[in-house]
Amino acid sequence: MKNKKNIYILAPAVVLVWGLLIYKIVAGLNPSVDTTPTSETIVEFKPKSFKQAESFTIAADYRDPFLGTFKKKTKKRSRVKPTPEKPTTPFPNVVFKGIISPKGKNEKVFLIQVNGNQYLFKQNAVFNEVKLLKGNATEVTMQFEKQVQTFQLKK
Repeated sequence: MKNKKNIYILAPAVVLVWGLLIYKIVAGLNPSVDTTPTSETIVEFKPKSFKQAESFTIAADYRDPFLGTFKKKTKKRSRVKPTPEKPTTPFPNVVFKGIISPKGKNEKVFLIQVNGNQYLFKQNAVFNEVKLLKGNATEVTMQFEKQVQTFQLKK
């Protein structure tokens, strides 16, 4: 008999919940209130003016929690030494012509034209103060008097 008492209480509660759910769905699909805006409604937008936040700094002169000591105060010194500007010579006219790989060897030889003269460069080779730093089949990186430039393959 105890179970029948629970059914008499729970059955109407379930019907009530499902009824409210169905009512909400039907009322949402068929609104009875006209919600179209009228042309007479004018709304003015006034943005709030914001005050600029106050700036502050944090003084970090507290004790180090791990070492138990205070942070040492160091003064930053900025000394600017005037560097004498040396007249730099322009980078020579360099054209990367291609790559040559001998059969059976794993080394690369690059065909590079420097100021109209063609040279065969291996990695770290120097001709006319121009040094080959690195290269692959599409580009080479050359150095001349501490200036570094990359050149693409010219066809």
